[in-house]
Amino acid sequence: MSDTKKHPGWKNAAEIILERFDQEGYGILFSDKELDNMLDIQKPRFGSYDAFQKFQFERLMHTENLKEYLLAEYNLCLENVRGKGYMLMCPDDQVMKTSRRYMVLARRKINKMVSVLTHVDMESLSDAGQQEQIALMGRAAFVRSAMNKRKLLTG
Repeated sequence: MSDTKKHPGWKNAAEIILERFDQEGYGILFSDKELDNMLDIQKPRFGSYDAFQKFQFERLMHTENLKEYLLAEYNLCLENVRGKGYMLMCPDDQVMKTSRRYMVLARRKINKMVSVLTHVDMESLSDAGQQEQIALMGRAAFVRSAMNKRKLLTG
């Protein structure tokens, strides 16, 4: 690999990560400091709150771009390990962790939708609005049922 860094910094980080992946495989942990070096961003040692906020935003933006690129182009999932850095997840872990996380989010969204649809001023709702509310409640019940069925079958 050449010493010339590509810009933006996440492309340079992607090359470094891909090189290490070729050598070490899944499960590599990249510390936050290591990732900052790969992304070519520096945490301000001293400075204002605004400087630190700018650093955090830049780091988040580059890290998200890196994660999306690795996932879309190489099917590699870079996952945050709180307080330690980021890890290249094994495909089995990728499937299990993400399915659990997004099923929880989906359940929350469905529950929120049902709550909002249930607490409607029915007297002020038009006939078309009532029909739409009933149809959406039916869809929500179907989705809930399907999600619970999956839980029963796999649990």
